[in-house]
Amino acid sequence: MSGVTDINVELVVALVSAVLSLGAGIFSARANRKAREFEHELERRRKAEDEVATALRILRQYRDPLLDAAHTLQSRIYNIVRNGYLANWLRCGDPEQERYARDYTVYALAEYLTWVEIVRRELRFLDVGDEAHNRQLMALLMQAQLTIQASEGLSGPFRIFRGHQRAIAEVMMVPTGASEGPRSECMGYATFCERLDEDPDFRVWFDRLRREVDELVERGRDDRLVRLQNDLVDLIDHLDPKALRIPAQFRHRLPLPPSVSPGVPTQAAPRA
Repeated sequence: MSGVTDINVELVVALVSAVLSLGAGIFSARANRKAREFEHELERRRKAEDEVATALRILRQYRDPLLDAAHTLQSRIYNIVRNGYLANWLRCGDPEQERYARDYTVYALAEYLTWVEIVRRELRFLDVGDEAHNRQLMALLMQAQLTIQASEGLSGPFRIFRGHQRAIAEVMMVPTGASEGPRSECMGYATFCERLDEDPDFRVWFDRLRREVDELVERGRDDRLVRLQNDLVDLIDHLDPKALRIPAQFRHRLPLPPSVSPGVPTQAAPRA
């Protein structure tokens, strides 16, 4: 009997050992699987955070120059309409100051159109997972485009059809050679003036706009520019909602005349 009992004890011990070993194996497998899943989740989160950080960095590469261009143009318009900038400087008797008053006004408009076109061409870099934000951005850019090209509902010069807006942007672009971020940027004001002086094919895109700057002195007010200034402040509010780049005191809106309501102009010009 003692021998049988010893065998039974050995079997029990063996079975217990086997069960414990199996349990340990199962526990170890589960622990390893959990550890792999945890590591995979950490890697996924790190990758997602890296992608968001990269996208946000690229977004700033577009946002900042577009924001600066929008501010430069709206500020120029505000000074023309509210402060009589052109009346004071366009006929001041100093040829250098007169040229600056005329040509920098045209340059400010061309620079804005250039960055709008760059953003549109490179929009895929702007996707940071906030589709509503991007849709609003495109709606604001479209609003300003319609204001500039409207053939009815807005009076005054500086009407530029959509194709002409994009052509101006095209001749103003210069390659950056960058592999990430904007592959083009807007030429500087000095280069712009040099091209106006030396390149008739370049100058022809701006001759009418330069003449219309002089017309503004006689008109004193331009409904299209007033509407555009408001559109640009809307865009600035969207790009810099916390007023970190453009302080709130530099976002004053020109009062819209009764004939010019906020929003899309009465009728936009055909997309010629």
